[in-house]
Amino acid sequence: MRRLVRSVLYLCAVCTFAFAIGCGGDDDKRDKVVVKGTVNVDGVPMGGVLLGFFSPGEKVAVGAVRTQDDGSYEVMFKAHAGEGNYKVTATKLIPKPGAKVPTPGAGIDDFQMGLSQGASAPVNLLPEKYSKVEKSDLSTVIQKGTNEGKNFAIKTK
Repeated sequence: MRRLVRSVLYLCAVCTFAFAIGCGGDDDKRDKVVVKGTVNVDGVPMGGVLLGFFSPGEKVAVGAVRTQDDGSYEVMFKAHAGEGNYKVTATKLIPKPGAKVPTPGAGIDDFQMGLSQGASAPVNLLPEKYSKVEKSDLSTVIQKGTNEGKNFAIKTK
């Protein structure tokens, strides 16, 4: 009987410890920044736009996401990036007409396409100013936690 009680107590202790580790391992939502919104290009929702989020004073994106077909996006990153007015970049890369395009499933994304040089380099459908953090006029105030309604209107004309 004593052995059974000891085994049950041991099992309870192990479960409690595992539960505590499991709950703490996700860094709590308070330690994350979630940003949600939509991207419209010339008033029309656009999918496949790559957004980069740059915390105040940074030259490296702390978060990046590609918009869904309906122009919506949701990105999450660590809150250590801080709160404030974030600069946002936007690119929509497509292959040049006639360029040899990798087959689907080859693992090629916009970043890798952007590394291409020469005649087969991809074309950005959006004005160049949106792809450079120094030139982009896209920005949004971000706080810790969930930030909804962070919509961007991009003009190509």
